[in-house]
Amino acid sequence: MIAVLRGAGLVLAAVLASPAVAQGLPDVPELAQPGAYPVGVLRMDLTDPAQKRDLPLTIWYPSAGQGGAPAHYVMKTPGPAATGGHVGVARVDVPALTGKRFPLVVFSHGYRNWATGFSDLAEGLASHGYVVAAIDHTDIEPAKPEEGLRSFARVVQTRSADQRFVIAELTRRATRGPLANSYDPTAIALIGYSMGGFGALITAGAGLDPKNPFFKIAPGMDAYAEGSSLEAQAPAGVKAIVAFAPWGATPPLRAWTPKAVANITVPILFAVGDQDDVSGYGEGVEWLYQNAVGADRTMLVYQNARHNIVGDGVAGIPDPSFEWVERLEEPVWRRDRILAINRHFVTAFLDRTLKNDSAHGALLTVPTEKAADGAWPLGAGQSVGARYAAPDDSGSRGYWPGFQRRWALGLELHHAAPGARP
Repeated sequence: MIAVLRGAGLVLAAVLASPAVAQGLPDVPELAQPGAYPVGVLRMDLTDPAQKRDLPLTIWYPSAGQGGAPAHYVMKTPGPAATGGHVGVARVDVPALTGKRFPLVVFSHGYRNWATGFSDLAEGLASHGYVVAAIDHTDIEPAKPEEGLRSFARVVQTRSADQRFVIAELTRRATRGPLANSYDPTAIALIGYSMGGFGALITAGAGLDPKNPFFKIAPGMDAYAEGSSLEAQAPAGVKAIVAFAPWGATPPLRAWTPKAVANITVPILFAVGDQDDVSGYGEGVEWLYQNAVGADRTMLVYQNARHNIVGDGVAGIPDPSFEWVERLEEPVWRRDRILAINRHFVTAFLDRTLKNDSAHGALLTVPTEKAADGAWPLGAGQSVGARYAAPDDSGSRGYWPGFQRRWALGLELHHAAPGARP
């Protein structure tokens, strides 16, 4: 008997579930290993009265015990795949660990994705001492091609508003409810993927260019325009942004001016594939990284990756068609490998930014921008086995810290301090 997370509530059902999301082979980077905390998961139903929108949350958290049934994450998108799903490591409705006030992470998915489709990253962060609240944005599934524009326009209108409402509501509820006193509403990270990243940049203070075509296809965007009052009202508790392949920077639909992007001041971790054909790389995410000069920013680049660089992929979808694989997977990268790298870098970034953990923060200081250029010399026939490179290890200090020898490959890591333009 497995507890199933479906819709707004929990039901118990006897199901044949696929195996859990892979935690990876023994080649995972250092911080991709599970953390010290057991993980609980629950659903919380929110309704934004201003937008008249229901916004269910799936929330992962460090738990006070190991009881409860394993979480079975059921895909929310309508269709035959809705009977699938996968089993995670989290346990349903176990009490939250209180008294430590863990940082809060709000996760915002991409267009027509769903909250539990990113359980691997969420469970990993929770095990390292974070409360992770993933929003189900309930995007409209267009039944006909002509409905696509209306569906997408609503996403443009609502992503930042959804994020702002959830952040405000969870801040208000910090001392009551099932998660009372388990998280710190003054130490929040906002993670967004694709359209979630688009919304996250707006929420962080980048007002939209009023000359953009968005203002024609999505009425009511004036409140989010560059120079508006909302641009100057980034939620006070948000201290970090992680933007996975954020959409909206590629011409001719570029959503922001350089001045608006420079208005963001909280630290940002961008992650992108250099072959991203949805959000774009050079004229897309890299342009954002170059122009976010008001922030300390880092950019992780997956060489030869396209857009699907975060998320559980087709885990649990029975007999996935090519359309599902194309929508959720990468053509070059192993899914378990890319998930492990995400867990490693996001944990290091949030530990540095929200927990002032200098040791984990040091894993973001790499000796070479391209991982393939790192050096860890050994004599003929020598091996270091599964040992990780470390900044204080004289033999490996020329290699990317937190990675095993020969295994940091296909990645780039760029960094720029506030005021610096790469």
